[in-house]
Amino acid sequence: MTQGKYATEYTAADQMVISAARQIKNTDTVYVGVGLPMQAGVLAKNYHAPNCTIIIENGIVRASLFPLPRATDTLGSQSFAEQLSGLFYVNCLAQAGYITTGFMGGGQIDRWGNVNDTAVGDYRNPIHRWPGSGGGNDVMSFCGRTVVILEQTKRRFLEKVDFNTCPGYFDGKPGQREEIGLRPNTGPVAVITDLATYTFENREMTLKTVHTGCGVTLDQVKAELSWDVRVAQDLKDTEPPTVDEMRVYKEKIVGARAVPPGARPPGAPSQGAPPR
Repeated sequence: MTQGKYATEYTAADQMVISAARQIKNTDTVYVGVGLPMQAGVLAKNYHAPNCTIIIENGIVRASLFPLPRATDTLGSQSFAEQLSGLFYVNCLAQAGYITTGFMGGGQIDRWGNVNDTAVGDYRNPIHRWPGSGGGNDVMSFCGRTVVILEQTKRRFLEKVDFNTCPGYFDGKPGQREEIGLRPNTGPVAVITDLATYTFENREMTLKTVHTGCGVTLDQVKAELSWDVRVAQDLKDTEPPTVDEMRVYKEKIVGARAVPPGARPPGAPSQGAPPR
């Protein structure tokens, strides 16, 4: 590391969002869900990927900058948008191969990248029921590559999810996505948590980096998994946030989250003026 390049004060939550944002390339068209995926998308757009296009699941298409929204459909995310379409339209774009990257959260995830947003336990008699897929199934099914971002706990990272809402690689056998009609060469490529980052090798979730800068150890990562995770041969420490990344993150993400409902968030355009 170059001394002075990296921030010295940051949390595991900061590292998670910044590591996720780094997955977005400048030329990407990104389908984002609400919450942490949206934070990662807005951060990337304001920092290293200004030319990426962000698509929100209700049909808002943004090539221009916009403030972090509190939900998927707000005046801030609509104002001066390049296109206001609809859920069916953007899902058709993804299915046709026009959306390179999908970002989503989840309730549970397993070693093969399947995500559960439906129910904990038996489907008909659940211990807990979530609101459902939203656009999650479409993101995982249709986008060229999918990144999942969520906090890591043992009860959420299972060897097999209780219900497969958003199909990853099923049970890991090759060709199963294609057999059910999904486009070839799609599926989850990374999982970003508050403890570590993962890639997929032979369709299996593989530990790639550990957030050692936040004080996390390999043993802590393994303790919050329900299976014996595959560890990459080149396991590394996660690259910490840079000073510039933290500056933009605090201004565009942390600052926007602190704005009371109804107030104009930082970076929001003045009335009649498009964002720059």
